[in-house]
Amino acid sequence: MTPAILFELFAFLLALLGVLLTARGHLAGWVFGILGSALYVPVFFESRLYAETGLQLFYILLGIYGWWHWLRLGKHAGSRPVQHIPVKIALLLGLIFLLCSFLLGCILSRYSNTDVPFFDATMGVSGLLITWMMARKFIENWWCWVFIDCINSGLFIYKSLHLTAFLYLVMAALAVYGGIRWKKDLVSS
Repeated sequence: MTPAILFELFAFLLALLGVLLTARGHLAGWVFGILGSALYVPVFFESRLYAETGLQLFYILLGIYGWWHWLRLGKHAGSRPVQHIPVKIALLLGLIFLLCSFLLGCILSRYSNTDVPFFDATMGVSGLLITWMMARKFIENWWCWVFIDCINSGLFIYKSLHLTAFLYLVMAALAVYGGIRWKKDLVSS
């Protein structure tokens, strides 16, 4: 087994465990997500998916933020852990998504050797914004993940990252599970 396949395999396992634990509302999901992202950095860089590589670095930072935020929420008895995203925030995120995807796509197109600059940029920006939504416990993050994970799976098949493509399909299914589970928390809170 080559080092690249081993990195992808370990990243796959850690990321899968991270998503499963996060969907169950377990704090340790953030830790496994951070570790999985760290291992995906060289995997995506070698595949010339530079926005995805950068996204993994941001996932590490957002993972630390999400872990801290969830710890902080747990200490405030009156806080509502799962909530709907306010319309103003959703609209702002949509605008940020469009602008950043276009700008990053232009940068990657001009200054990198990737063969999928706008696709890579769009998937990278969406992952960053959805992870922020997850850290804030906006329930809509799960439905966004279902959509983006399915699309990302196609990108990874194109890049011959078949194990990662499978992971993203599994993560899409786990996102459905996470949405259903968080919906129960939303109703009971």
